[in-house]
Amino acid sequence: MELTSTHLRYLLTMYELSKIGNDIRLTEIANILHVKKASAARIVAVFRDKELVIQQPYGKVHLTEYGRQTAGQYERCVNNLAACLIRAGLPLSTQEAQQAACVLLTELPEACVRKMEKIVDN
Repeated sequence: MELTSTHLRYLLTMYELSKIGNDIRLTEIANILHVKKASAARIVAVFRDKELVIQQPYGKVHLTEYGRQTAGQYERCVNNLAACLIRAGLPLSTQEAQQAACVLLTELPEACVRKMEKIVDN
């Protein structure tokens, strides 16, 4: 699945929120990512079209099973790639390494991402 780094940040944020509770509110997403609620609503609409989420009346959002699987896979790849960046001696905080990993991961060709997923899963 092709995602931008912005989409990936949203998806991973929603994945973390879903671990706390099943209901995810747009205001929670917006507050964590320091964006407006309208921006969060636009991304959620994109995710609905990609069948990553379902949205209930009054804005409650739930990751679909496909959304959870996709987010989990990306989370593992981002965490491993961020760890590699830090091990390489780059002067990055953990948060900076994860942000860089998100950008890098979304810019890699799909074949590289699939290969990385296989490595991460082993």
